[in-house]
Amino acid sequence: MTTDVSRPLIIVTGGGTGMGRDIALDQTKLGHDVLIVGRRPDPLEETRSMSAAPHRLHTAVADISTHQGTTALLDAVDGRPVKAFVAAAGGQGDFKDPGTSPEEVDEAWTEALRKNLFSAILPIEAVLPLMVDGQGRIVLIGSTAGLDGAGGPYATAKAALSGYGRDLATRVGRRGITANTLAPGFVAATDFFEAGGYGASATMIEGAASQTLVGRVGQPQDITASVRWLISEDAGWVTAQTITVNGGTVIVR
Repeated sequence: MTTDVSRPLIIVTGGGTGMGRDIALDQTKLGHDVLIVGRRPDPLEETRSMSAAPHRLHTAVADISTHQGTTALLDAVDGRPVKAFVAAAGGQGDFKDPGTSPEEVDEAWTEALRKNLFSAILPIEAVLPLMVDGQGRIVLIGSTAGLDGAGGPYATAKAALSGYGRDLATRVGRRGITANTLAPGFVAATDFFEAGGYGASATMIEGAASQTLVGRVGQPQDITASVRWLISEDAGWVTAQTITVNGGTVIVR
């Protein structure tokens, strides 16, 4: 990627599918340069082909839940200033029972923490020196599972993500950088269930919709609209918050 200090980047991890894809496409439509990051090249290239401004959308194949993958991300950034970082990478894995043996527990919990916590911490800490003072925005995509405790290791990892977001906000605030966590509820049209070998069936969607106050499940664009605001100048006085976007499934005071 050619360095251009006049055009800061917006980085979106997990940008090849679902919410990450919709967020990335929205930001390129607004005229921003976006770098999407993921482990699989095909979804990243597919996202790029869907953009109305493909010259604004760059890709980096990297597993940013590891320090090796984070180094690959830094190579792709190539020293460019970073205006916003949206950590949308994550997942619940294969939905298996964590088991009871020390080996099984170790494997299940390590996988959940790497996918949903380390995948945010490692790359964010790496790019912090490149973030634009006075304008930088960090958005972590959490989950209502981190608020209501449903989801075992996944829920714990998402709860920890909110804690990391608050700590991060205290460290970057004096630089004029904000950090917030979005906690979506059930969002259809993503790879969340398919990645675990389970389709989001009509029955599942109907059941999830019945638990909301507005009578429908979420769509990626519901999350995208919230991210668009959080990384805009208008949200410069909002930081260290966990904002729930779930149709009223979980009510937080």
